[in-house]
Amino acid sequence: MAGLTLVLSAAVLLGWAVGSVTLTQLVPGLPAMVPLTASALMLTAGAELALGGRRAAARRMGVLMALTVALWSVLLLGTYVGDSPRWDALFQALGGRTSPQSASLLLLLGLALALRDARSRWGARAFQGMALGALVLSFSVLVAYSFQEPRFYWFAGRGGVGIALHTDVSLLLLSLGALLLRPEQGVVGAFLHAGAGGIMARRLLPALLVPLVGGVAAHQMLRHTRMEPHLVWSLLEVAQAAVLTWVVWRAATRLNALHAEQLRAEERTREDARAQRRLAEENARLYAEAEASSRAREDVLAIVSHDLKNPLSTVRMGTGLLTRRLDTLAGGAALQRQVDAIDRAAAHMQDLITRLLDAARMDAGHLLMLDRRSEAVEPLAQEALAMVEPQARDKGVRLERRLSQGLRASCDRPRILQVLANLLGNAVKFTPPGGTVTVSTTQDAGTVRVSVRDTGPGIPKAHQARLFQRHWQASDTAHQGSGLGLYIACGIVTAHGGRLWVDSDEGAGTTFTFTLPESPPDHPPLDTLEGEV
Repeated sequence: MAGLTLVLSAAVLLGWAVGSVTLTQLVPGLPAMVPLTASALMLTAGAELALGGRRAAARRMGVLMALTVALWSVLLLGTYVGDSPRWDALFQALGGRTSPQSASLLLLLGLALALRDARSRWGARAFQGMALGALVLSFSVLVAYSFQEPRFYWFAGRGGVGIALHTDVSLLLLSLGALLLRPEQGVVGAFLHAGAGGIMARRLLPALLVPLVGGVAAHQMLRHTRMEPHLVWSLLEVAQAAVLTWVVWRAATRLNALHAEQLRAEERTREDARAQRRLAEENARLYAEAEASSRAREDVLAIVSHDLKNPLSTVRMGTGLLTRRLDTLAGGAALQRQVDAIDRAAAHMQDLITRLLDAARMDAGHLLMLDRRSEAVEPLAQEALAMVEPQARDKGVRLERRLSQGLRASCDRPRILQVLANLLGNAVKFTPPGGTVTVSTTQDAGTVRVSVRDTGPGIPKAHQARLFQRHWQASDTAHQGSGLGLYIACGIVTAHGGRLWVDSDEGAGTTFTFTLPESPPDHPPLDTLEGEV
C-alpha cells in the first residue's frame, strides 16, 4: 500500500512538472493534489516501508521520517491561524497550499507511525487509535466524494483549497497499511484472528459496503432519472436486504461447517480418551500379571536355591570325604577320577544356581547386594589369573600380566573375582592355542580401570550391542555356556558404580574393560542396568 502511494505521489509531481491537469486534479472542478501534499505523502509512505522492515537502523529512520511528517503537518495547520498575505504568496509560488483535511490526516498518520514500536499499553493504544481515526476520516471524505458533498472535501475558509480525491485515496491506503504494521492488535487483530470470531468478521466485512454502494446508486438514480424517491428508496431497501441476507447466509454456512468440524474433533478426542483409558487398563492388567509372574519366578528360584543347593552341598561334602578315604585305599586312583568328576559337576551346578539367582534379582530391577571394602587390585587380579591358569595351560594359551603397583579399589572382593574369572574364562575359551590373554590395570581419574585382552577371532560389530543381554549368545558359540556370565558381570560392575564395555574388531582380538571407584560413592548408583549397557 505504501508502494502504491509512492507511485501515485510521484505521478502527481510529474504532472506538476509537465503541466498535466489529469495527473494533478483527475477531474476538472475538483481539488488538486499540490506538490507539498505529494511530498508529504511520499515521506509518510517511506516511513511506513522503513517501519515494516526488520533492521533496527531502518526502523529508527522510519520513526524520524514519521516525526518529520507530524511536525510538517503542524506547521501547515499553523498557517491557517490568522490571515497573512505572505503565506498566500509563498504557497502560491510552491504550487498551492495543503488543505486542513490533508494536514490533519497526515498529522494523525505521522504520530501513529512514530508510536509503531511503542511497548507500553498506552503507546500501543495511541497507535491504534490515531491510525484508525485517520482511516475513518479518510473513508468519510471518500463517502462525501461518492455523494458529491463538497463541504467535506473543500475548505470553506479558503477558495481553491481542498483535499484531492487521489490524496484521500492515498491517505486511506496509508492508514490501512499503518494498522497492518501491528496485525496482532486492535481491530485488525480481531479481523485476522484464526478463531470463529475472526472468520465471522471477515465474512461480514463486505456488508460494510452495502449501504455505501446502495446510497450512491440511489443518489445517481434520483439525479439522472425521473423515478419517484419512495420507489428508489424501496428498491434500495430490498436490494440491501437481499445482499445482507446473502452475506449473513455465507457467514453462517462457514460457521456451521466449523462447528460441525469442532464436534467431529471433540468426538475424536473423546474416542482417543476412551482408547487411552482402555490401553491404560490393559497395561495395568499386564503389569499386574508381570508382577505376579515375577513373584512366582522368585518363589520358584527360592525353592530351587533351597532344595537344590542343600543336596549339592551334601554331595560335595560326600566327595570330599571319599577323596580323603580313597587316599588310604589301594587302587583308589581310578575311583578318585570319578569322584573328582562328580565334585566338578556339583560345583558347576552350584555356580549355575547362583547365576540364576543373580539374574533374577537384576531382572526385577534391583542392584546386587555388595559388601564393599578397600581391596588391593593386584592380588585380586593374580588370584583370578590363578583360577584360570590350569585351563590356559591345558589349551596352550599364554597369560600376561601388566598390573600397576599399589592400586586399591572399593569393591566386593568375591563379586569382582567372579567378574574377572568370567572375563578371563571367556578369553581363554575363545583364544586359539598359542594365543595370549593379557590382564592390565591402570588408574584413571579416581577410578581403577581393569582390562582383559585376548588374541582371539574378535566379535562382529552387529553382535557387540547384544553381548550384555540375558541369555544372548552368538549362534556359533551357543553350546559353550548359559549366556548369563556377561549379563551378571555387567550387573556387578554397575552395582559398584562402574561401567563395563567391549572393544573388538573381527580378526584382531577383543578387549573387555571395566572400571571400579577408588573410594565408596557418596550415593548409591541410580542408573539402571539397561542404561549402563
